[in-house]
Amino acid sequence: MSNWIFALVTMLVYLGVAFLIGILAGRRHSFWSVSEFAVADRGLGLIVVWFMMGGTIFSAFSFLGGPGMAFSQGAAAFFVPAYVTLGMLPWYLLGPKVGRIGARKNFFTMGDFLGDRYQSKALTVIVGVIAVLAFIQYLTLQIKGMAFIFNILTEGFIPYWLGALLAYGIVLAYVATSGVRGAAWSDVLQGAMMLIVAWAIGFYLVYALHGGPGEMFTEINRRIPIS
Repeated sequence: MSNWIFALVTMLVYLGVAFLIGILAGRRHSFWSVSEFAVADRGLGLIVVWFMMGGTIFSAFSFLGGPGMAFSQGAAAFFVPAYVTLGMLPWYLLGPKVGRIGARKNFFTMGDFLGDRYQSKALTVIVGVIAVLAFIQYLTLQIKGMAFIFNILTEGFIPYWLGALLAYGIVLAYVATSGVRGAAWSDVLQGAMMLIVAWAIGFYLVYALHGGPGEMFTEINRRIPIS
């Protein structure tokens, strides 16, 4: 079997499993409930929410853009863990309180919360529009990342547009039928695989190519000495 065929089959199996999990996640829940579709009736649980946040944060940039930046620009890439850490701080400090208020008052979006807090329907609309515009760029990044992966790993046999269409179509299908619950459970799969694969490959490459972390950094310093 050619390498590109093996890569294509592997990716299709992964997307198929993610699609199946996303569809099955919403089977026993009311599709017509706004609460179910938007916030999974506030019943996802700590572990699922943790994986959902991880799957959202560690995007195509984390595995393609970030490493590429580190390879090409070196220490400049340290801004990535810095802004991720600072970005999580408001969630940690404010998220639980906002979540409790949202559950009590039946809010579904941040626009609902801010509009009620400042008694302004206009603010609700403005926040909603800003969120949609911001998410367009983020979603585009994910679709482009998946398209690149399809194109590169299949050695160009899957064109860029088809890879993007496959990824977008699968996600659209399970989100449209299962809402945030489908996305959350597919993120459990994605997050678990990212943790396992990232750590396994990281340790394997370090020990296979250099014999260990210490030897790796010694070799880096030998080739590119700190001046």
